[in-house]
Amino acid sequence: MVITWLNAKEREGVASLYSTNITLNTVASVPFEYAYRVQVGIDDNGNVVIQPLSKDRVERGDLDEYALQKIAIKQSYSRISSTEIMKKISNVLKITLDETPRRFKTRWDDNDNVLIIFTGKEN
Repeated sequence: MVITWLNAKEREGVASLYSTNITLNTVASVPFEYAYRVQVGIDDNGNVVIQPLSKDRVERGDLDEYALQKIAIKQSYSRISSTEIMKKISNVLKITLDETPRRFKTRWDDNDNVLIIFTGKEN
């Protein structure tokens, strides 16, 4: 007999996209607790991808400094603020971003060490 135990406290990671920033809820923020900077990109499926970077990795100097974003980590959320990045996301994904959040589910990918924001379906 195979049993799947349910966890009442388990929650999904959620990313809220605004015209000026990406805000991650507590669950989605966990992998970024010790991040110094992040890189934000878009994969082949049209999902937003965020990679945490350590201070050592950033200071090696082999990354494009303009591709590095600051991340503000708070007790209950994390935020990546960049109007330019959000304009690019809006244009590439053809979605309207403004002061009203567009919420999407997230998943941490252990293989690639990235957070994936599934932009195909709003939460």
